Amino acid sequence: MITYRDMIALDLPVIVSMEREVYRTDAWTMSQFKEELVAVPRNRYYIVALNERSEIVGYAGAFSPDLGLDTDVLTLTVDPNYRRQGIGREMLDQLITWAKMRKAPAIFLEVREGNVEASPLYESAGFEQISTRSNYYSIGVNAVIMKKDLG
Repeated sequence: MITYRDMIALDLPVIVSMEREVYRTDAWTMSQFKEELVAVPRNRYYIVALNERSEIVGYAGAFSPDLGLDTDVLTLTVDPNYRRQGIGREMLDQLITWAKMRKAPAIFLEVREGNVEASPLYESAGFEQISTRSNYYSIGVNAVIMKKDLG
């Protein structure tokens, strides 16, 4: 059984380790995660997914500069051993709920072009491709910008 809770600073060593394993050269650093958590709950929201042994198997975060402004999904990661179990969907739904509570008119995200695991999840949640950012992740690795209207 998977449970969800707010991310705390004590989670960061496990999260940074998972981040490095999943994203390798594009991984966020410990200091980047610490900076993000400083802004919770003012304008950021971070959650973790826990397995039955209370081990972190996923995490997600979003940013909304102020009430009534658009929200950006900053990260959504599931341990490769726990994918295809609805964890990503549940965390995405929680980010969308948070954005709606902040009265965001829309929620945005970037996904690596050709990411055949994540793109269908976002599309099934109502996100639509609106543009592409060339070389966003690295040279030759583009990002697809997706948007979901919440209004």
